[in-house]
Amino acid sequence: MDAREARELFEEYLDTIYHQRRVEALERFIAPDITLHPPIPGFGPGLPGVRAAVDAWLAAFSDVQITLEGFVYADDMIAPRLHFTAIHSGPFMGIPASGRRIQFRGHPQYRLRDGKFVEFWDSMDLLPVMQQLGVFPPTFEDASSPLH
Repeated sequence: MDAREARELFEEYLDTIYHQRRVEALERFIAPDITLHPPIPGFGPGLPGVRAAVDAWLAAFSDVQITLEGFVYADDMIAPRLHFTAIHSGPFMGIPASGRRIQFRGHPQYRLRDGKFVEFWDSMDLLPVMQQLGVFPPTFEDASSPLH
């Protein structure tokens, strides 16, 4: 797979799973025994754990839009830079739906084999999300941000 094919696969994954909300299509993109770094707390390993996490995310957030702001592909690794926006429309980590629009950036990494994701690294910074949901106050630097 070359960089163009890897980017097309990743864009199709984002569109199918998150924009079209077709979680049943996950096995088209993710190997059954995908290794998660770190494991997703509260969710099992492999594809079933990913499916449960995606289901929970989509139950908590509507109008999900993920913009691919950058994309690096080397050997069998994908490193996208993503911008997420969504509306908090269901319970998330014990927080009742607020109706607030959130936005944040992510920088996950994926290893590809045979056209599927076989390994995934992510360390999502939830502090900005929790601040936008009103769980934590904004930091001093964020106080003048239009997001708050």
